[in-house]
Amino acid sequence: MNRPRECSRWSYLANNRLIARTVSLFPKGLLLFLTAGLFISCDAVEWGGIEVSLEEPQESESNDSIVITPVTTEYTAPLKGRTFLYLGSRTADQGTLIPIVEILPNGFLAALNTERAERAKEFSESYFELGSQFTLFSDGSRIGTFTTTNTDLNRDYCEIRPEAKGIVRLTSGTEEVKSFLALAREFQNDPDSSDYRPIIHTRALRQASIDMIIDVISSLGATWPPSVLEIRQALNFFTSESGQAPTIIATFTRNDSLRVGTPSPGMYSILLIGSNREGMGYQPSYVDYRPATPEGKAMGRYLDHLDLNKDGQSEIVLEMLGETSKWISVLGAKENSWNTIYSDSCTLYKPSQTETS
Repeated sequence: MNRPRECSRWSYLANNRLIARTVSLFPKGLLLFLTAGLFISCDAVEWGGIEVSLEEPQESESNDSIVITPVTTEYTAPLKGRTFLYLGSRTADQGTLIPIVEILPNGFLAALNTERAERAKEFSESYFELGSQFTLFSDGSRIGTFTTTNTDLNRDYCEIRPEAKGIVRLTSGTEEVKSFLALAREFQNDPDSSDYRPIIHTRALRQASIDMIIDVISSLGATWPPSVLEIRQALNFFTSESGQAPTIIATFTRNDSLRVGTPSPGMYSILLIGSNREGMGYQPSYVDYRPATPEGKAMGRYLDHLDLNKDGQSEIVLEMLGETSKWISVLGAKENSWNTIYSDSCTLYKPSQTETS
């Protein structure tokens, strides 16, 4: 007894009827009609072909009209009720803030992901209202408050960002802080933070950064600079847990400085993070080696750190400097290693092939 065979089907069906579609492909006065039958991918069914004919145009019924919807990549989600991390700086008691990332339960998103000034102005209306207050953080600790007085647009990075201008009030002992991170005062999950205690730059810590970069350059096979000390462009230390040895983060650049601009021949940069686990001496825990040729210029500079997802490990906020612009990147820690977990989408930057942790 022959049983009907199952087969895959492809068709346009509506109310159990085959629907014919009419599309105008030629100038007014000519229409090309394409009529395709039901396709059934069974061996026993033959292909009936395509019938093509030219006919005079007919009046189109209202329910057969074709609507073309433009495709857009613009991010238009409502701005209210979301949590953002801000980057700020100050001169005396006057400061500025710009949003850098949106904080989600499982990661980060671009704050705006747009080049449209209108979207930045909409953000300002939602989050930078007159009198809006923010909590300031530096080196993982609360250091003061920011109160908005007016707004502007910031074009320092590779996309337009809204900018709040306002009054900065710092706590005692933090007067030397010039740049900081910030969260809105109503943010209910402020990171746990201790008193502000910046790491003292000791000779032993500075030397540890030099010892590590010597080993890194050798292992990478990179061109040796005339002086390893002279190519160290930035050096910072922080601790994410009390009683922990300081983490070292340093930027080394050959044939360039920490700036946006065209790289010189033979230029490369190395972002180095070193840890002293269990008192066994400092070893690299993250290396981003980037020769300008062929990978493109992308020098990382440490801005600050803060435990944003309350997992007990700080995230590191970096400013990346390229040939024509700069952008924000974030590193996250997992099992004693660091990895890029966020980078602004407005740049052509891609993780280096030699990024290791």
